[in-house]
Amino acid sequence: MQKLHKPQRKDTRTYVYYYLFLFIIKTMTKEEKLMLQPSSDYIRALLEKRNAGTEGCMISSELAREFGINARDLHHFLIDVGFLYRERSTHELMLCKDFAGKGYAMTRSFFRYNRKGDLVEKRFPVWTEKGQRFIKKMIMK
Repeated sequence: MQKLHKPQRKDTRTYVYYYLFLFIIKTMTKEEKLMLQPSSDYIRALLEKRNAGTEGCMISSELAREFGINARDLHHFLIDVGFLYRERSTHELMLCKDFAGKGYAMTRSFFRYNRKGDLVEKRFPVWTEKGQRFIKKMIMK
C-alpha cells in the first residue's frame, strides 16, 4: 500500500479527508478489510481480460514525445484532421468510422471511482505499429 503524505494545513478539505481516511482504515476490522479483497481481485482480473493484446501498443504520450509535443496536443491534432473524435457522453477518444477497424488502434481500459462513489470504466486508444506509422505520415505531411 502506498504511503499517504500528510497534506498542508492550508488545504482544510484535503486535511479533513486525510484524517477521516486514516480513522476509517484504523477502525476497520480484519474481516472488513478482507471483504474489500474480492472486489480488487475482480477488478484486476477484469483489467487483464480487457487489456489483453495491447501490451505491444504505444500510448499517446509516448508517441507524442517522439515529436516533441504532449499527448493533449497530439489528440487535438488528430481530432482536427478527422482521425479521432471525442464521444459526447463519456468524453472518450474514439477513431472516426473511416479509420475504425483498420488496425490502427486498440482500446485499453482502467477503472476509477467517480464523485458519487460508483466504479467507472474509462477507455483510451493505444496505437499499434500500423497506427504509429500512419500518424507519423500524417504529421510529416
